[in-house]
Amino acid sequence: MMKLIFKITALIMTVMLFTGCSQKQETNITEEELPYGATMRENKTGFAVPMTYDRRFLEEEQVTAVANYFASIQNQDVDLYLENALPVYTEYQINEVYSYQETSELITSLHQGIANQTGEDFKFQMILINEFSQDRNFGGLEAMLDLLDNITDSDTKFSEQIQGAWALELELNFIYDKQANFGSVDSQWVYLFQLDDKYYCCM
Repeated sequence: MMKLIFKITALIMTVMLFTGCSQKQETNITEEELPYGATMRENKTGFAVPMTYDRRFLEEEQVTAVANYFASIQNQDVDLYLENALPVYTEYQINEVYSYQETSELITSLHQGIANQTGEDFKFQMILINEFSQDRNFGGLEAMLDLLDNITDSDTKFSEQIQGAWALELELNFIYDKQANFGSVDSQWVYLFQLDDKYYCCM
């Protein structure tokens, strides 16, 4: 959240600088010209978990997929997880990375990763999507696409099947111990893909 505040503050200072340089020259910056994070929208009840994001860059359907993905981990909901997690990556994690027998084991592991730092009763108080990139040459997104191309059992590469790819940096804020304590993860990268007109997540 602090990075976002610094970014917006820097933008305001830049506008003030240009305005002060010349009283005769007007500087008009439209909303479309502002960078990601300048028009963040907080929604506490419209998604499976509370979300904050910049509505100019992300559609509600995309944010819904991210919210459902983390709600499934929070609630250890297998069906919800399978609806929103990228299928090929889920199979790879279960069979190759962890050698699990069931999807429920993977979800338990993801849930426990947070519960070990907090308590079993943790709930996401707010998830902020602080950074956004569609650049397929971006380090994390490029590496994930390379991996997905390698593990996809098809004549067509995964990167050629998808309609879109996004890298999202999240700030995860949660409460636990009967809402008596608060914790956060400042930087969690999640990758969002559009495949067959549906959005899927992986991390």
